[in-house]
Amino acid sequence: MKKVILLGLNEINFTYIKYYASEGYLENFKNLFDKYGYSETASEDQYQLLEPWIQWVTVSTGKTYEEHQVFRLGDMVSRHDLPQIFEQIENNGYSVGAVSPFNVENRLKKPSFFAPDPWTQTKAVGNKTFTELSDAVSQAVNDNANGKLTVKSIKALIKGLAKYTSTTDYKWYMGKLAKIKSETGVKAIILDKLLADAFLYEWKKSQPDFSNLFLNSGAHFQHHYMFNSRAYKGDLKNPEWYCPQGQDPLFEILKVYDEILGRLLKLDVRLVIGTGLHQRPHKHLTYYWRLKEHADFLKLIGVNNYTKVIPRMSRDFLIEFSSESNALEAEKLLETYIASSDSKPIFNIDNRGTSLFIELVYPKDIDENFAIEGKTKVDNFKKYVAFVAIKNGEHNGVGYVVDTGNKVPKSRFPLKNLYNYLLEDFKEVKSPIVH
Repeated sequence: MKKVILLGLNEINFTYIKYYASEGYLENFKNLFDKYGYSETASEDQYQLLEPWIQWVTVSTGKTYEEHQVFRLGDMVSRHDLPQIFEQIENNGYSVGAVSPFNVENRLKKPSFFAPDPWTQTKAVGNKTFTELSDAVSQAVNDNANGKLTVKSIKALIKGLAKYTSTTDYKWYMGKLAKIKSETGVKAIILDKLLADAFLYEWKKSQPDFSNLFLNSGAHFQHHYMFNSRAYKGDLKNPEWYCPQGQDPLFEILKVYDEILGRLLKLDVRLVIGTGLHQRPHKHLTYYWRLKEHADFLKLIGVNNYTKVIPRMSRDFLIEFSSESNALEAEKLLETYIASSDSKPIFNIDNRGTSLFIELVYPKDIDENFAIEGKTKVDNFKKYVAFVAIKNGEHNGVGYVVDTGNKVPKSRFPLKNLYNYLLEDFKEVKSPIVH
């Protein structure tokens, strides 16, 4: 039986890959599609459920949203009522490794290696360089809006580069670092390639029976720079200050993915590539904003009786409380806040009893004269937020799967069934791993 690698290319639109391939680029993707084709998957039919942290839980549990009820990123932590494919395979006696598996809790007893996604608070396992790199990527991603990298993270990234990249790649990394201020999205491209380099290094060392590499920068670029893609044929354009018209970040990350794909195809493995869903062009210009210092802002507006505040992806954050009454009090306070200029709400709040999952949803530009008002008035709200991006892409429930083992149907199938197609190779129980 061949070892299995699940490559998650989050939300990638395969029609865009095919467009670039028609121009003579992305040779590995073209050869892969020509040889194996690809299948479509179907997920949820309600737009609010078309979130990758929901779809990838569907993949890892084999359950639809209605069955698993995981709505927020990080919600898989402590959901032991939901077995994940990772520990299921390990319990059958097989070795498992993962880099950035999306919305997955590390419940493995003895992983070959495990680096969580940057937003899920669960344990990284591996050598010191590997775990420190995992922490550094998490810090870099979560503080992306502020553009901050701690000294500790910088040292860990340098150590990761020294250990996990080949000498032939140094020139590529140095070239990208030289363009970090002049080209859009360079930091995200570097981080995805470094994660892939670390995965391949650790995989070749331990060769786990099942492993998962999850890459997200392509999804990020579709969300925020799709209008700059040559493959986009719509009328909307991003402002020049945001992403110059001559730049195409999506093409740049797809070139990196194509190189990673080429390396994976050289391994004697069953390679399964999934997207969960895909993105199509958004029809408006919608701005994304993120609080700079969550705790300081909450104190400013009078939200004090909480135990923890945790930044999530993009504009989202989580507040945990010691009681439902404290959470309800904070929810009511946050709900009062609207923009002084047009009365649009500032926050969208999901109350889960003792925690609030909050999105900063104001969709327009914010300048120095912008104020919000609720229980109190906050003038110059702009100094409390960082600009994140302009929305270019929106979710579509159709995803894509390529399976070099030819074990998935060629016709469209429910996304949750991918779980069984992956587990198929590991149903026979081996001798249990000794711990």
